[in-house]
Amino acid sequence: MLGFLRKPLLLKEGLKLLIGSCAVFLCAASSCYGQIDSCAYLKRWKDIQPSTEQEYREQRDTLEMFIEKCAAIDNESWRVFSTIDGAVQFMGDDSSRFGIYRAWLISVLYLNKTNPEYFCVCLGSIAGTYQIGKFNPLGYLAVLNYARQYHHECWDSASNVSFTQDSLIDVQQGYDPSHLPSLDSMGLGFLLKSGVVSTSTGIGMPYLASFTSNPNPFTTFVKLNYVLNRMSYVTIEVYDLLGNKVYGNAGHSYEAGSYEINLDGNTLPSGTLYARISTGLGEVKTVKLVHEK
Repeated sequence: MLGFLRKPLLLKEGLKLLIGSCAVFLCAASSCYGQIDSCAYLKRWKDIQPSTEQEYREQRDTLEMFIEKCAAIDNESWRVFSTIDGAVQFMGDDSSRFGIYRAWLISVLYLNKTNPEYFCVCLGSIAGTYQIGKFNPLGYLAVLNYARQYHHECWDSASNVSFTQDSLIDVQQGYDPSHLPSLDSMGLGFLLKSGVVSTSTGIGMPYLASFTSNPNPFTTFVKLNYVLNRMSYVTIEVYDLLGNKVYGNAGHSYEAGSYEINLDGNTLPSGTLYARISTGLGEVKTVKLVHEK
């Protein structure tokens, strides 16, 4: 299965986008309002053929929206990662785009927990972001090494051979693939903790720093405030005492920073409620709310 985990191609001429025979042309924003919430519409952007830097950016943004909105319900969602990889390759010359893309990939890594292909292919895209910078060229090999050791579902039996056999090109170029950077040093230490982020090191600090409410008790409205240490995919829900969901926002990836959500008390039942925030890495915080009418 991890044929998808391959060393990234640096040249446009070497990248072949797998698309259908019919391209989906970029539409004007005014004509897309009725379709923008459709998973089917968003997914069709996998089949466009961008020709400009702006179109590559639009393709990336739209397919990232598709992953965030639809990955949990579409077991074929993993197929769009290769297209997003290609779009990021050709968006421009700013090398920081790979770090930004990596942060987003990490934030959505665990969105689909029913199909192992989603995790494996997303992990392959993360490996591909280490093609520039401090961890090039062995960073991608370190990610593949982790996958081979800990995620056998990502490899078929025919490819379950010694890891260094995957590194022939690097050996020929003079690199020693037996000395790989640690996942902690690459900011991926959480992978070794099965998605549970540790607070023991700076690298493993929680993505979700805090989650609070104000005022509490409340009558007409309540503010939910949260702080993110790093880019995170965030979902917020409110439940009553019986476990019924009485509020739920659409999950989305947010940059590090402070955020606030205002909830209208008129739309919420009275009594004791529980607000729950979760990230794509499995972090969860809950606050108790008291709604007085």
